[in-house]
Amino acid sequence: MSYRTGAQKLSAPDFVRQAVARAGTPDVHQRVGGRAGSGDGGIGLSEHAAPLIAITGATGFIGSNLCFRLRASGFRVRALIRSPGRAQSLARAGIDILPGDLASPPALRQLLAGSAAVIHCAGTVRGRTPADFASANVLGSQQLVQAIQDSDTAPRLLAMSSLAAREPQLSPYAASKLAGERVVTASGDSVAWTILRPPAVYGPGDRELLPLFRLMARGIALLPGCATDRVSMLYIDDLTTAVMRWLAVDWPPRRIFTLSDPTDAGYSWSEIIRIAGVVCGRRVRSVRVPSVVLDGIAGVNWAAAALLRHAPMLTPGKVRELRHSDWTCDWRELGAALDWQPRVDLATGMRNTLHDDDGR
Repeated sequence: MSYRTGAQKLSAPDFVRQAVARAGTPDVHQRVGGRAGSGDGGIGLSEHAAPLIAITGATGFIGSNLCFRLRASGFRVRALIRSPGRAQSLARAGIDILPGDLASPPALRQLLAGSAAVIHCAGTVRGRTPADFASANVLGSQQLVQAIQDSDTAPRLLAMSSLAAREPQLSPYAASKLAGERVVTASGDSVAWTILRPPAVYGPGDRELLPLFRLMARGIALLPGCATDRVSMLYIDDLTTAVMRWLAVDWPPRRIFTLSDPTDAGYSWSEIIRIAGVVCGRRVRSVRVPSVVLDGIAGVNWAAAALLRHAPMLTPGKVRELRHSDWTCDWRELGAALDWQPRVDLATGMRNTLHDDDGR
């Protein structure tokens, strides 16, 4: 495998590809530390040092699962953590915890030192103004790209964006994700980058979709939009497997990819409710949330945030995202590029997520 920056070519041992090839696809019923898949198996590195992967956003749902998966596959992992007190489970798993944030060039230099790749998961989903989102989702990406360009090892970059970037007019969050992507793509040949736009990602340990699943398990589904609106879903183990495949390719494709679960054209809310009924063994009744209620709550949150100096989740922009009629995407272009395909449909993933929640 090689890493290139312009005309520069830096060799890396072939055991990176060997490690990922042996990782395979995880058994969705097996977990490491209650999180990432443990079907990877050891890579048995006795003659070489394990490759180092740098990660931002490691305390989030996606980032933490990637850390556990990478460690289970034999990689060394270094994580940039703004609040090390939240990273105790990562430290116990052997993750090298580096205190700091994306605004610190010295911390970024230390993060990237000796790394073969950096996976950028850091970002914010909560905020009131465009500036609230830009600080992490745009400026943080600028700092990271600059640090990669200045580094001696020229690590490849995987930027974890969001399907929301496809619709930047909907919210400041969506606009910031697109702006962050443009920072990466503007690096041209100076960075070996790939951008992923996952849809709604869920699984054991998730805290965003779990309340929705719990409510459905009790027989109620709240609909923010129309029952015919469609969304794609992605189980966390399928996402981490895609990342492992990205690490395995000799040369990362400089492209923006979407990815989803195996179900073509995603799911309508009616189909999600039907699946939940089958998984939970009960009738699930849909309840349409009136627009005036959502708009009212979002408006109060938005106004209160300025007074209380907090970052609300439900804002007018988030309501527009929730009401958008088409959040579907396809995985096949990424599958062809990385020799990857998703395995876990919504029924299986929802069952695993609820089962894990019952065991906590």
